[in-house]
Amino acid sequence: MAELLLVDTVRPSIVFIRSSQFKRVMDNLDILSEVFSALRIRSQLYFSAELRAGAAICVPEERRRIRFHLVLQGQCYLRMEGRAASLLSEGDIVLIPNGASQILSAEPDTPAISLEKAIKAGALRDGVLRGGTGVARAVLLCGFCQFDEGIEHPALADLPPAIHLRIAELGAEPWVTASLKLLALEAGLAAQGTTAILGRLIEIVVIQATRRLSLVREGYGFIAALADPHLSRALYMLHRMPEKAWRVGELAEAAGMSRARFADRFAEIVGVPPIEYLTRWRLIKARGLLSESQLSIEDIAERCGYASLPSFTRRFKAQFGVGPGTFRRTLREAAE
Repeated sequence: MAELLLVDTVRPSIVFIRSSQFKRVMDNLDILSEVFSALRIRSQLYFSAELRAGAAICVPEERRRIRFHLVLQGQCYLRMEGRAASLLSEGDIVLIPNGASQILSAEPDTPAISLEKAIKAGALRDGVLRGGTGVARAVLLCGFCQFDEGIEHPALADLPPAIHLRIAELGAEPWVTASLKLLALEAGLAAQGTTAILGRLIEIVVIQATRRLSLVREGYGFIAALADPHLSRALYMLHRMPEKAWRVGELAEAAGMSRARFADRFAEIVGVPPIEYLTRWRLIKARGLLSESQLSIEDIAERCGYASLPSFTRRFKAQFGVGPGTFRRTLREAAE
């Protein structure tokens, strides 16, 4: 993995996987699928942007969103507070996981104006944000992904401040290259279904970028835990059987570690103790089942490891601020 400069630039690497490791890698991917499904990821497009000489637009901070900027033509610069400007080239995409403020500019050091001020001045016309003078130096597709705002999962908290996927450096990963190229091709169409297709493709790229980190990232956080040969086994067990009354010793055995060492390492890397992570995951699953299934609240409580409905109700309310019954009724009323 490349050094962290402006962004966490994940460079291509050829990962040779022994047959004994293959099942673990596939299990990790299943965990990511479960997490992103529970987070209910969905994307929206802001606009296209044409940056000319002198253009510099400051996009404000907005929590709980993963912003993206895909360069369709030319080159431009991305700047974030306290970091040097990063050059974005045609075909590249940058993801800003934590919704931090950022500046898009035609040159690396041009003073920026706020997005709001630019729009009030008439820069946004017919879905295209135009800035600067002369010919366009860069054309971008800009938007964001958002999640169920009530859910806090370490997979989001542990993502780097920005992820820059350079298409020129993805030769060993044609699946990611194909997604980015299809994004660029679809963005150039004015056809029925284009907006929906672009939305789904962006969601795919976000998951692909996270998956890449799970294979190569070192250090701390949920993503690092997925790459850990011991912790990933315990996470697999927790995700596959969340209803089981797990003990730390059983999870340590699955991870091939002593109880004390496992408990310490899990808390150190993931950020919470294993049973606390299990509790959070159970409640996230329950939230999804309340939203999307017709199961009774009693059945959902049982599927998520709660033998007592009052206990489930207390836990759910403590986590999300409302009881499961009120949560479900509110959703149904909003849908009517």
